[in-house]
Amino acid sequence: MNSDHISYQTNSSHITEQSTPDAYEFTEGKAPPDTLVISRDRDGTPLSLYGDLEWDWTPYHSEGRKRALIFKFWKAKEPTFQQEDIAREMRWLVFLLIQFKQGGTLSVGTLKYYVGALRSMARFCDSCAISLNAALAAPERIAQFAQIDAPKMVNIASLIAFLHKLGPGRTGFEIVNKAAVKRLQEEAQKWTMDHKKQCAPIPTRIYTSIISTLAQELSIFEKVMDRLLQLFQDCTEDRYLGRHRSTQLRKRKLDKSEKSKPGFRDLLCQHELDEFWKEREYIESIQGLPGALSEAMLVCTLLIQAFTGMRRNEVISLPYNCLSAATRNGTTHYIVKGRVTKSTKGKARRVQWVTNESGRSAILLAQRIAKAAYTAYGMKPQSSNDHINDHYLFVTVYPALCDNVEFKNLPNLLIAKYYKSQYRRLQVNIEEEDLRELERIDPYRAWRTESAFQLGQPWPFISHQLRRSLALYAQRSGLVSLPSLKRQLQHITQEMSLYYANGSAFAKNFIGDSGKEKHFGEEWQNAQPVSQYLSYATHVLFADENDLFGVHPHWIKHRLRNEDGIVLLGRDETLDRFKKGEMAYRETILGGCVKVGECDKNPLDLLHVDCITTHCNNMVGSKKKLERVITIQASLVQKLERDAAFSSEYRHEKANLKILVTTLENVSKGINPTKEAA
Repeated sequence: MNSDHISYQTNSSHITEQSTPDAYEFTEGKAPPDTLVISRDRDGTPLSLYGDLEWDWTPYHSEGRKRALIFKFWKAKEPTFQQEDIAREMRWLVFLLIQFKQGGTLSVGTLKYYVGALRSMARFCDSCAISLNAALAAPERIAQFAQIDAPKMVNIASLIAFLHKLGPGRTGFEIVNKAAVKRLQEEAQKWTMDHKKQCAPIPTRIYTSIISTLAQELSIFEKVMDRLLQLFQDCTEDRYLGRHRSTQLRKRKLDKSEKSKPGFRDLLCQHELDEFWKEREYIESIQGLPGALSEAMLVCTLLIQAFTGMRRNEVISLPYNCLSAATRNGTTHYIVKGRVTKSTKGKARRVQWVTNESGRSAILLAQRIAKAAYTAYGMKPQSSNDHINDHYLFVTVYPALCDNVEFKNLPNLLIAKYYKSQYRRLQVNIEEEDLRELERIDPYRAWRTESAFQLGQPWPFISHQLRRSLALYAQRSGLVSLPSLKRQLQHITQEMSLYYANGSAFAKNFIGDSGKEKHFGEEWQNAQPVSQYLSYATHVLFADENDLFGVHPHWIKHRLRNEDGIVLLGRDETLDRFKKGEMAYRETILGGCVKVGECDKNPLDLLHVDCITTHCNNMVGSKKKLERVITIQASLVQKLERDAAFSSEYRHEKANLKILVTTLENVSKGINPTKEAA
């Protein structure tokens, strides 16, 4: 980031050249003037000045949602002189974060976390009658604040570390010393590890029940959707239809003797929705209609999450035309196109997921609702996704039925717990077998001591659990390889996939284990040996032997190839051995592994360095993959050398890099790292 002017993240859907803030020639230790324009609207209209107590950050949100950075931390109408000074210090610290934070511009959400932590610390400083700068320079004051607000201390520790790197020349004031910074970071990390637990996987019995309930709910809404949408259309086209008689009299200025239009209960009977309305416990007025349609959309979002692995915000921000199909080898695959902002500094990045027929059906139903809503707003969703945020799939329907309510092109925030009747349908009480299964999946977590997981209580369902459960059970069932799982879950690294699938080896294999009719999951599992053989043939038998290294490729080269280099092992014989479980193959970060059964290597050795140093008989190394891993590992080592050169993590990763580089040098010289070579 340039050091002489302000620079914010941009998103093509919301940011234009006109919306950038004023340029500012940075003077070390000196804050900008209060008149500096800190944010602008899309058309260039100034929204906030540096001296304002609230910075409008809406233009810099990836979806254009209304967001603000609020520096007011007092309750009184007018601030004291001390409070004004502290607020001025807060603005300067946030300005430094925006200007100099390494790794790219901070997202709006991250900035709001920092501002929230600063507001909390500002209240503490105000009560102690000290400045914010003075508190950041005094370890005892920071320790006092940590006792008052430990969660916010995590962000404050990060801020202090950032300010320490900038130095007093740029910040304009001194903060705590390096030893104190390190101690703060360690304490913040410990607090995070103690209090922020990984999202729980849903036990298979409950998971199956939730998926089944969602499928039933989708079927119910599909049966009545034609009538629901016709009712919605009638009520949006006629602003008096379905409204209470008193409302009609007031709006139409009718005489009490004049006949009013049918009320909402009459319309329910006309559209044969009266029984449905009673069963679902909706409000018997026009206000119940957007609630019913929103509940249908909620079911769609949960099904999409369940069968794609998306995060909730990724689902609700899907564009109207998100669904496409791709045919490969005669099979149709459904592709969902959207965007992610996780780990992208808040910038929307286009991605796609694979889904099944259930996910497709949910999207099609949501499209029907969205189309009706956009028609009521006088809009037509574009058939192109050139601008992904132009028309959302999950659009709000409420303004279409109300007078003087402005429609804003923002996705509908569909949160399960706010739809109480629907949430009750998804709830399943926890039984003993569920707790035992959780203990098998993660035996190091004290599940029974956590208040959320008590016997007889409803399972504390949140939609993100669908994401982790998909990772867990898909991995356990053998239905997808780890690289495929990584792509499906849109993780940045393969390690994150391992994190979500942690404990999958102990998860109950419920797919195709119902004892009833043969499930498609069983057919998929039965195809796994064929899939493994094809991968083995591609990456081992028919691969360039100059790219391979390790004991297994060495064995193939000297035992299974004739003098002309032709593989002597027949296809049917090899495939039969895969089907019998005598052979196996899975891709790894360095190439592949032919180990049958459980691996005996260190599960924390993500780079498989142990396989190299012990000359593992099952390793299939790929020179191309090794080169890619070295590039990434070298970058990690450089970062650690810069930020934590004396840490054990740095020494460990540097040692791993040395082994990888030495292996590549030997392979390039034609020396195969096997026991014989050693």
